[in-house]
Amino acid sequence: MKANFLKIVLPAFAILIAVGLAFATEESNLSYTGYINSPSGPLQIQTDCPDTGSDLCFEGSHQVFNDIGLTDPKRDWQ
Repeated sequence: MKANFLKIVLPAFAILIAVGLAFATEESNLSYTGYINSPSGPLQIQTDCPDTGSDLCFEGSHQVFNDIGLTDPKRDWQ
């Protein structure tokens, strides 16, 4: 009886853990669309700044903006 219980519960528990960990990803892995000022004009880029913090977002030495008009600066995590 104990062996049958373990044969059923152990795989079910492993599946439950696997499904739970599949949804435990960090939000920083997501990419967000932003715009930088390049020599040829505004350029659309993918960035990891979620626009939730208080610090300004930079990609290299370029400040990242939410809009193509480069008027709304994107915020970083901090």
